[in-house]
Amino acid sequence: MIRYFILFAILICFTYACEKPPIYDDQPTISWFKFSKDTVDQYSGNVTFFFNFTDGDGDLGSDFDTIQDIIIVDTRRTPNDTSFYKLPVIEPDGNISGVSGTVEVDVSLLCCISPSNPLIVCQPIPNFYDTVSYKIRIRDQAGNWSNEIATSTLHISCQ
Repeated sequence: MIRYFILFAILICFTYACEKPPIYDDQPTISWFKFSKDTVDQYSGNVTFFFNFTDGDGDLGSDFDTIQDIIIVDTRRTPNDTSFYKLPVIEPDGNISGVSGTVEVDVSLLCCISPSNPLIVCQPIPNFYDTVSYKIRIRDQAGNWSNEIATSTLHISCQ
């Protein structure tokens, strides 16, 4: 009985050892995951955006430049408000050049937009919650842009 158990365990180890790593496209791909919370206070509310990524050649982020390679667009107004952030260096794991994981971006100083006048921002509006969805894209070191994703809805307390 023990002999069969040991043989079974060895077979399982060989099966997982021979598993091929995933192959990703060299153009980054992202997908929405979540906000750290779904409601924040205007002015003082901080929220973290979480989104997943894959990149086949593993060239995301750089210590050597100042290029802002994350674009987050507030879709409430036209033209849209755009913010730029820097990707951290993401090292490939082992001999595999492809990378995947989750990016966290901390965003603060969120403002409400007046529903009666979209030119007025960051004004207190009692008993009102503004809602916003964002669009996100990233760029790798080779200049390849990812797909564009939309976030879920974030609620901003306008008090």
